[in-house]
Amino acid sequence: MEIFTFFPSSWLLPTTLLLLLSIFLYTLCFNKPSISISYKLPPSPPKLPIIGNLHQLLGKPRHHALWKLSQKYGPVMLIYIGSKPYIVISSSAMAKQVLKTQDHICCSRTVFQATKRLTYNYLDIAFSPYGNHWREMRKVLVSEFLGLKRAKLFNRVLVTEIETMLRSLSSNTEVNLKKVFMEMVKGVICKVAFGNNYREQQPKGPSLEVMLDEIAEMFNGSVGDNFPWLGHIIDRFSGFNGSLEKVFSYLDSYIEAIIAEHENHAIADMSDDDKDFVHAILELSSKEASGSEYRLTKQDMKALVMDVLTGGNRNSCCDIGVGNV
Repeated sequence: MEIFTFFPSSWLLPTTLLLLLSIFLYTLCFNKPSISISYKLPPSPPKLPIIGNLHQLLGKPRHHALWKLSQKYGPVMLIYIGSKPYIVISSSAMAKQVLKTQDHICCSRTVFQATKRLTYNYLDIAFSPYGNHWREMRKVLVSEFLGLKRAKLFNRVLVTEIETMLRSLSSNTEVNLKKVFMEMVKGVICKVAFGNNYREQQPKGPSLEVMLDEIAEMFNGSVGDNFPWLGHIIDRFSGFNGSLEKVFSYLDSYIEAIIAEHENHAIADMSDDDKDFVHAILELSSKEASGSEYRLTKQDMKALVMDVLTGGNRNSCCDIGVGNV
């Protein structure tokens, strides 16, 4: 069972209609009695064959639908999207149990086709299963990007980006502050992580902003994630699989270009204050990390860069929820 977070709404209605047409045939030919489970499961609303509780989430915002169900079935509720079970937590007390007290049990993410592809087979931090690999990768990110080693560089870049932002503002024109702050955040993240402004559009791909939007859309999941017996066919003919491969190609080329440029630098001759995050992980890939037998591979580095690109840029930008001034 997984912690229910979100799923895309664009495919809900057509998928439901298609699956409802197949219920009769499926129940006659393929449906077999399920093996009884001895686990004590949370309360759950009645579900339909094939689609589970999907019909109860249609036609209204997802958080409204889940809240309404939680009023009847309690703060810990089990629902099914297709054949996949999800636990819905609807109270702060239970959220604390899941996210803090019992986080070692609940910290792994749900398995989606897009996350597997875009995270280089779950080598990153955000979607990697809890274990030794996750701990080592988190240690690298904290020490080499979020720790004191990058404090001076963060401060220098932040001051420069703020000055650039202020110069771009004019008191006589309307300004979209959200867009301005997003540009500033992307500038800080890119320069601290990669030592340069990689926001420009690539020769054979979209701009960074467009690519991040496409990645976020892929992370929402697909029909096949919850309806594996039929969804993979729908994903193929709907174009989802092709779109996923296209987005991954853009992302991988983008990261490859960043790493290739840094490999040409004489890292050994650089001072620690001048090294960025990619310089640091390149060093860790060429020697054993201090006090650990873990060594970063090329795929590990790509997964870390992907986390910084998507998590650092999108999360920071989403937190800046200001309007036009």
